[in-house]
Amino acid sequence: MPSFGASLTQTLAQKTVLSQQMRQSVELLQLSGPELQREVEEQLEANPLLRLKEADAASIQGEASVEVVEGSEDAPEAGVARDYREPNYLSWRQTAPETEDFDPFSTISLEESLTDYLLRQLGCKQAAQPIKKLGEWIIGNLDERGFLTDPPLELVSDFERASGLTVSPADWRTALALVQSLDPAGIAAAGPTESLLIQIARSGADPRIAQTAAALLQKLPTELARRDYKKAARTLDVTEEVVKKAHELILSLTPHPAAAFGDTHEAGCVIAEVLLVHEKGAWRAVLNPAVVYRLQFDEETYALLTQAKLKEQDLTEWKNRAREAKGFMRSLEMRYSTITAVAQTIVDFQQAFFTEGARALKPMSLKDIAGRLNLSESTISRAAAGKYLQSPAGTFELRHFFSSALTGDDGQNASAAAARRLIVEAVAAEDPAKPLSDAAIADILAGKGIHLARRTVAKYREIEKILPKSLRRRIC
Repeated sequence: MPSFGASLTQTLAQKTVLSQQMRQSVELLQLSGPELQREVEEQLEANPLLRLKEADAASIQGEASVEVVEGSEDAPEAGVARDYREPNYLSWRQTAPETEDFDPFSTISLEESLTDYLLRQLGCKQAAQPIKKLGEWIIGNLDERGFLTDPPLELVSDFERASGLTVSPADWRTALALVQSLDPAGIAAAGPTESLLIQIARSGADPRIAQTAAALLQKLPTELARRDYKKAARTLDVTEEVVKKAHELILSLTPHPAAAFGDTHEAGCVIAEVLLVHEKGAWRAVLNPAVVYRLQFDEETYALLTQAKLKEQDLTEWKNRAREAKGFMRSLEMRYSTITAVAQTIVDFQQAFFTEGARALKPMSLKDIAGRLNLSESTISRAAAGKYLQSPAGTFELRHFFSSALTGDDGQNASAAAARRLIVEAVAAEDPAKPLSDAAIADILAGKGIHLARRTVAKYREIEKILPKSLRRRIC
């Protein structure tokens, strides 16, 4: 019979184990600005020993953004200069006002939504109340482009259930025509083509030109896209001049009537965590003081608690909360320090970009920045994701500056982003009657020392949303 027994064995192995402090530092580093705000608010609500420190003018100019009361140990991947994250206000274009309580959201204007704009117009129209109510229902069901994409029968059925009214086909047509008569022209259409047809009908253009424009959209979309005026003129039995004027009429319209309106419910903005300041002939990355959380450990409250005659279990609980509060502050300190150090290193690497533009963007990888800061590539990736830098050239996510390298004839590297910019410039300078093929664009880049395959040029052209040669050609 087989025998069964138990035995003990020992195995020696090495593995990396992150401490709680390190895990929290990693988690805070990878958060975006809004996510960090929520995390700080939750910590302040959950831990009475943690509070916001009120900033004064002196502290904004010289002190650290986060105050840790007890002496902190060197955090993992130390060596990130603390002076990198010294807050400062923008010194260019007076983008931020010289005030300590600057609210970055106060500059966002409240725009009227498309729905509000249409409802205000509808209220001024003369129509029966049931028709107006149906019109309001139609407006409420427009998508973000201003189109009515839901099936009419479904909309009518939902309206009847919600209002208790009965809608006839004639009522629907009347209400739809009423909404489509509102500004902007082309609203409440089923799609871009119908929207353009509505705009043509309301344009007041010469009837013959308007009829030709409508026919081009409905019957000859391919010829219209290719600008093949000769074939369109033969098909429609009109002159090429009429076709050209009809095309000009179409180009003067917009296929998306709601383009001028923002959805106020989905509106958002980017608040840069890093500001680029020009000081003493060089660019310097500093933290945006408007989004830096200045936290402080409540020593007074903690001293009172430890001196009170608390039960051992309660005293242990408060000591744990004190440790968590100080640990969170150290993690937040390291986040600010790391992000600013990464941003400064990127700025040092990409100095030419901020003075010469996108063409001067150098190829740069996570490994390049990690090597300069003696950090891991995963740390650089977390620090760059969802973090934005505001500069005179615009606001960019830190990941925008990472680009693959393309080797030129002179041995110098060019970034893929720079190659894409050259493609855009080549297409902008081409002859509309003889647009450049992808192979021709590749030859132009080769003449500038950058060798790309035709399929790579096609890929970059599509990324830049440039149409292929056949659709860019203007036939005269």
